[in-house]
Amino acid sequence: MMYMKIEEVDDLIIVYLMDNFFDYKEDLTLKVKEIFIRLIEFYHYDLKGVFNVSLFENIKYGTILEIKKIDELLFPRDIIDIRLKIYNNKKIYFKTKDMFYINKYNNIYYDGKFYYIDIENIDNYLNIAEYGNLLYKEKDNYLKNMKLIK
Repeated sequence: MMYMKIEEVDDLIIVYLMDNFFDYKEDLTLKVKEIFIRLIEFYHYDLKGVFNVSLFENIKYGTILEIKKIDELLFPRDIIDIRLKIYNNKKIYFKTKDMFYINKYNNIYYDGKFYYIDIENIDNYLNIAEYGNLLYKEKDNYLKNMKLIK
């Protein structure tokens, strides 16, 4: 069973796949197509046209897909063109306002407003997922200017 969370932010559809859905021995485009089919059939998204899809992969967490529509001009209802970018082994950080949820872990950073921890340090992310957000686009030096508090 696949655990899938969908979020819409501005003009993006973000799909969080919190398991190892992607097997890199298989064709990634077929797996992304399967996600699009789920979005259309189960979640009733009206998807047609040209899409940029960014795939952020992390061994422990799973996969995050960012789907952005580029154009739908002159595309019939059943045609989708996917342009796929893959980012392997990305650092993913959990960001929360309340340290209570991550207090039992080490390597916690603070920027004066939020607490951050590498998701690799969390035993079971699903237990605390609703109490914060994931950061996955930032560069590896993202925590450089923050204070390590624990």
